[in-house]
Amino acid sequence: MNSTDYSVDRQDIRFVQHELLQVAQLTRLERFSAFSPEDFDMVVQEGATFVEEVFAPINRSGDGEGTHLVNGKVVTPKGFKEAWRRAAEAGWIGMVSAPEHGGQGLPLSVAVGVMEAMYGANPSLYTTAMLTAGAAGLIAAYGSAEQQAAYCGNMIAGRWGGSMCLSEPNAGSAVGDIATRASKTPQGHYLIRGTKCWITGGDHDFTENIVHLVLARTDGAPPGPKGISLFIVPRYRPAADGKPGADNCVTTLRLEHKLGIKASPTCVLEFGAGGESHGYLLEGEGLGMSQMFRLMNEARLQVAYQGLGAAAGAVRNAWAYARERVQGIPVEYGKDRAAERAPILAHPDVRNMLLTMKALTEGTRGLIYATAFYSDMAHHGPPETRQRYQDLVDILTPVAKNAGADQGFEVARLGIQVLGGVGFTEEFPLAQHLRDTKIASIYEGTTGIQGLDLVTRKLRLRGGELFATLLREIGDLAAQDARLPSLGQAIAAWDDAKEKLTSTVASLANLAEELGPREGVFHATDVCVYFGDVMSAYYLLRMARIAEDKLLALADGKGAGDVSGAKGARVGKGGKAAPDPARLRALALDNEDARFYFNKIKTAEHYVFQILPRGKAIAAKVQSRNFAALEAVLE
Repeated sequence: MNSTDYSVDRQDIRFVQHELLQVAQLTRLERFSAFSPEDFDMVVQEGATFVEEVFAPINRSGDGEGTHLVNGKVVTPKGFKEAWRRAAEAGWIGMVSAPEHGGQGLPLSVAVGVMEAMYGANPSLYTTAMLTAGAAGLIAAYGSAEQQAAYCGNMIAGRWGGSMCLSEPNAGSAVGDIATRASKTPQGHYLIRGTKCWITGGDHDFTENIVHLVLARTDGAPPGPKGISLFIVPRYRPAADGKPGADNCVTTLRLEHKLGIKASPTCVLEFGAGGESHGYLLEGEGLGMSQMFRLMNEARLQVAYQGLGAAAGAVRNAWAYARERVQGIPVEYGKDRAAERAPILAHPDVRNMLLTMKALTEGTRGLIYATAFYSDMAHHGPPETRQRYQDLVDILTPVAKNAGADQGFEVARLGIQVLGGVGFTEEFPLAQHLRDTKIASIYEGTTGIQGLDLVTRKLRLRGGELFATLLREIGDLAAQDARLPSLGQAIAAWDDAKEKLTSTVASLANLAEELGPREGVFHATDVCVYFGDVMSAYYLLRMARIAEDKLLALADGKGAGDVSGAKGARVGKGGKAAPDPARLRALALDNEDARFYFNKIKTAEHYVFQILPRGKAIAAKVQSRNFAALEAVLE
């Protein structure tokens, strides 16, 4: 690939889905019995081609053009409306939506392979599609039969858009403080009045209607979260024939001017200012927060996919550039100025950055895809296993959200560093990756909020049972099962890190009990990072174990003498001599499949020995019991 092109890492996505997670087993579940493993693979391959050909080519131009408010209506960049139409017609908006509402009904752990690519290719466009499908899912879950019939099919088909209206100018993350009012009419519906800000997809020209899900407080409702209800507020009220009818007085006051995702219409909306905005209650009064949290948790995982998509694009761009860019003499030639100049890929610092980018991306992919698989099993697996999988989803959602958001930004940052001066220009896509990805650690709950959710809720639920379930899930790695000594050492080092994480969690609980709630949550964000590192390394090591078997099988095909160590070498699993790493590397240089598997192993080792050690620093922070930031006079 060219270093300015976007491309999908089809091989790694397929490896994670079919080798690590074995998504073929999902076809044995009733919900997915109509699919075959080949169907799953075809969907991801076709999705990858679609985003490379349709979404990616307009990403950069959309960033430059941005969105505009013209005569009170949002105008999106050239090509975006057509791309939306093509995505809707191909069924990409409703990949995981229920078939009874027109969706494909795919497993999330399959669809995520396309979602990652769509976010990587054009996050500004796909965020609106994601929220539309999510809003339709919420109506499907809590709406009446009439509401479902009126809205779900239109939204999943992409004829109508959808948005999630939580934040207000004086109530961002503190959703319980919202002031938007809902007054019940004699006809049984409500009139909505208030202002909502930061509304992604709040207005656009993709669809003939937009369905807003609005949190509001009914007259006489108690203060705080318990007094909040959720309403369907369409831009145009459906007429008797089901088509958009009367204007519902939803006004776009302005568009936000953002650091990134500039082509995404982020709106400030006013409800009921120029007339009556009619709202239709979902299920019952006072249930808004619990209903919205269903969509919020789905959206948090979607944000993880967004960060992963950016990371995947950045690492492939940087790797391609490092192969192309010739500069400098490799350090091993010393001062021999007659030595041939080499691509920057030859220099140790660049190689270190590239493998760090690769490790962060592929570790995050393992974590995120596994969480999606657990979600599939929690909703559609055997009834006796659903609670276990739901526990895994619950504890890993804040971890995956933060890992995707933060690692996506870090990979883009490293990519700019690999490119050097040109990386700081807009001529290459890394700068846009960086700008577009920063929002991921802010919306759908900031990094700090995810840390609080993990520490104050998920680790304490049912007396710590969620954490206990997670520890049982990841307790099956055994260092002695590895034939490659370096991989065995990596597994042993990971096991030490896992044990230190467990003790750090216990120390955190002690801080809360002994010193108070502020001290107990002081390190919440750091501990969430530590969780992400341990879990990312876990999935990388599981991938490495699979890759080891595949690599050694390829090596055996060339004759044991080509890869086995010398007589008297370390004996590994099965009583066989440990393979010679140098000879395995030589095989990888000549064979593309061997190269993939060899690099899988080295990627896992790199994560464990070069990235995972930051967990020791986090453990030291917790053990220090120093809270200078709480004691400093910052008022």
